[in-house]
Order: sequence, then C-alpha cells, then structure tokens
Amino acid sequence: MKVTKAVILTAGYSTRFLPSCKNIPKAMLPLVDVPIIHEIAKECVEGGIKDIIIVTSYGNHPLEDYFDNNKEMEDFLKDTGKMDRYERFNEVYNKVNVACIRQNKSLPYGNGSPVLAAKPFLNEDEAFAIFFADDLVLGGSAIGEAKEKFEEMSEKDPNVGGVIVTQEVPDEEVGRYGIVSFKDEKKKIIDRVIEKPELKDAPSRQAVYGRYIATYEIFNYFTKRDVGKAGELWLSDAFDRACKEKNFYQMSASGEWLTTGDPLRYMKAMIRYALERDEYKEDLMKFMKDLSS
Repeated sequence: MKVTKAVILTAGYSTRFLPSCKNIPKAMLPLVDVPIIHEIAKECVEGGIKDIIIVTSYGNHPLEDYFDNNKEMEDFLKDTGKMDRYERFNEVYNKVNVACIRQNKSLPYGNGSPVLAAKPFLNEDEAFAIFFADDLVLGGSAIGEAKEKFEEMSEKDPNVGGVIVTQEVPDEEVGRYGIVSFKDEKKKIIDRVIEKPELKDAPSRQAVYGRYIATYEIFNYFTKRDVGKAGELWLSDAFDRACKEKNFYQMSASGEWLTTGDPLRYMKAMIRYALERDEYKEDLMKFMKDLSS
C-alpha cells in the first residue's frame, strides 16, 4: 500500500505564543528565513509525498497564501537581480499539491480533531501521513523513512495498521508526550500509546512525536465523542485503541527531533537551524560564546 498524502495539523490556538500568534499561525513563525510550515512541506517533498492537506482554523489565511504564487514579488526580484532571495521558496513551490481545509468548530479541542476534519478528503483504500506542525526533524525526512517502513511492512503483514515514529526522552520529559509500550519489542510492534503518563506509570522512555503513518482504518477507533485527558480529543488515544487490534510498528528516524511547542523550545530549534547555515554558523557561535563569558 502506497502513501501519497499527508495531513498537517495546524488548527490549534497556540496559546503559549500569545499575543504573537493572535493573528499569525504558529506554523508561519520563522526558522531563520523560512516559516515552520516550509520545513514540514520540504520534508514531505524529500519523503516522496506530494499531496498535502493542511487543517487550519479561523484566521490562518497566511498558511494558505504561503503556497500561492506572488507574481508581483517575483517580477520585482527578477527586475532587481535578487532572485537568490526567492530561491529557498522553490524547495517547495510547485513541488507539492496543497489543499487547506477549515476544522469544524463542532469538534472538540485536541490534536485528534483536525485528523477527523480531514477524513472526508481521504480514500478508504489508502494510508496517509500525519504531521504535528509543532514538530520538526532536522536532517533527512522522517516521514520518508516511515513511509518506506510502512510500504515494506504492508507487503509482509496483512494486519499492519501503520508506523509511529518515536524518540527516547529523559525521565523529566516523559510527562510531556505520548509514551509507547511494546507487545513484541523485537519486531517493534506497539501495544499501547499512553498520553502524558506519570513517570511511575510510563512503560518506556520512547516518546511519540508528530510523524505517523496510518491506514484509513484509524477512523474506526475514534469519534468526536471520545475525549480523554483534560476533555481533549487525543490522537494518541485513537492509536492506543487501534494497537489492540492492528500492528503498528515503531521506528526511530535518523534526523534530530526538534519541537517548537513552547517559546523556549522554539528558540532552541531556531538556533539549531541557524547553526546548519554556513553563512551564520561562525558568527552565531561567537555571539553565544561572548554571551556566556
């Protein structure tokens, strides 16, 4: 079974970033000279996924506009000999088919609701990728690796339900994420996904982050009534139920997981991306060294 579509979840309120994100979607915050959504779309391109459904909420028009043509700007850059400043946009421009849909306000708050919102735009006979817009992977395409793993397992395992990408986290981070346990650790088949457990209740230190592959059958395991912790609709709860009946394979991606879920982690991610740029690295390292001296 091939994976050709991705659903990107961007419909949250981003309350940790208020008032900055009152009128600007968090996925449009910059990572040096491109927004977060650009890096996610780029990961799709590099992973062989060309059809993207972005689930938005009220006021998220800049996300939709980002993937549109801007002829006036392009003509200005051409006329002034500055097309190099537009070059990075071409990493995604015309390389992905983007559709933006609005999350229905009747759905409860939570990261499961935007996935439900995308259901009418997916086919029953296909698998699809799911991205949390908070999460980035620096170096390589985690979703591409997960896609490859899923397509391999779908040829071998008639009961395959999907692939969940995880990374080991320290004890103090366990309560921030969904944590997995295994019914077959050798084969990396997941038994449970427990949302934000207490450390004493955590079955492992393998934390789920926003890279999943799932078949359409995932919709059999949650509806808008299935709210969980804090009254939210959690995607991890749906995967937890699905793991009881289907085989979901854990994998660790080769890239570095960076989250932008709060201002501190966003700033750290920004620095990591800047340090990957030859034109900034030396001066930035010197600046940080001077600050710490």
